[in-house]
Amino acid sequence: MKNILRSAVLAASVAATVAGGMTPASAAVGDAVAFVGTAHINCFGCGDSTGTASLTGVGVAGGAVVNGAAHASYSVNESAASPGCVISGTASGSVTGAIAVQFNWSRVGAVAVISTTGDIDGTGVAAFAVTSPAGNPCGGAVDAVVAGAIVGTP
Repeated sequence: MKNILRSAVLAASVAATVAGGMTPASAAVGDAVAFVGTAHINCFGCGDSTGTASLTGVGVAGGAVVNGAAHASYSVNESAASPGCVISGTASGSVTGAIAVQFNWSRVGAVAVISTTGDIDGTGVAAFAVTSPAGNPCGGAVDAVVAGAIVGTP
């Protein structure tokens, strides 16, 4: 468990650094939210599936402080062939709670590039570390820790 938490903290640090580097000079100052949590996909690597995430976000969106729980629900598309599902995938969904956004992500390996609209119109990254199952996650339910950041873009 300690290794998973270390991975999540490292992923959050990397995600925040990368997302900060993605911010154009003209982006709204202050629109940035970092998040951590757990994610679930009902059938990873089964083509189309759905999932949910329980997140905690901290930052500023539209001039308001964000500090609290959020829930995400999403549809995913992962390759139905192993190891393809591990290599790349896409998702779209919504987050409600401490922050409200619609999002799309394109994932390569354990890192997703995210675009959002709503409380933050922005871009960012998230990193995932699978906690269950052990080994190749393709073809069944998957649980993961997730950490990332979104920054506002004009």
